[in-house]
Amino acid sequence: MSEVKARQLAIDTRLKLGIQSTEHFDVYRAVSSLDITCVKRSLESNISGATLKTNKVKVILVNSSKTLGHQNFTIAHEIYHCLYDENLVSRACKAETFACSSDSEHVADLFATHLLMPEDAIFNQLRLRKKLDVKLTLADIINLEQFFGVSRKAMCWRLQTLELITRGESDKCCVNVIQGARLLGKNTDLYKPTHDRALISDYAEKASEALQKNLITESRYEEILADADMLEKVTGIAEEADTVD
Repeated sequence: MSEVKARQLAIDTRLKLGIQSTEHFDVYRAVSSLDITCVKRSLESNISGATLKTNKVKVILVNSSKTLGHQNFTIAHEIYHCLYDENLVSRACKAETFACSSDSEHVADLFATHLLMPEDAIFNQLRLRKKLDVKLTLADIINLEQFFGVSRKAMCWRLQTLELITRGESDKCCVNVIQGARLLGKNTDLYKPTHDRALISDYAEKASEALQKNLITESRYEEILADADMLEKVTGIAEEADTVD
């Protein structure tokens, strides 16, 4: 049931955002459209990210000391917690585990997989490369992960679930990742940490605009800005998390 639930929620999310099943999913554009604030920080903790939400604000933190591909998957994972994890208030997460004790974390990983790498999109890309019904090569896998913006681990796991590659083939592909991509002339930024600090949100901008148009009072404006303290809170949750259930 977890797989069915995750897949349907991913389909619903794409439909809500007007993104076709064969299109690339831009996680940064998505969080902005969904009124989710995304904070990127380089953390010493091994966690991938964290979510904190109230009735007013949804904030996700992404560990930018992870590779860019891993960060993209983490954002998709945290979107599940923000939109569909009804009882969640705050949580630190390790994404791309694909097998964990927490049902919520497992569903979030499955959701991210279907959101970023829908079956339709994978087979469409293989069709464009004339690689349907043939054995996939490393070049095919690299082209797929570059299109979807995900890590080699996530891409190989997805291809395994579709029975397009074996576990042994996956293990062979998951070594010397940067070197393999570089030999094919691909940009290798996807496989490296970014270590950037960024805030993807129009939360404060919207509040300021509403104040200028007299849509809210000064006191309400101050309340909204106070909610922005959640940015520091969610960072604290992540930094204090040594392990994730």
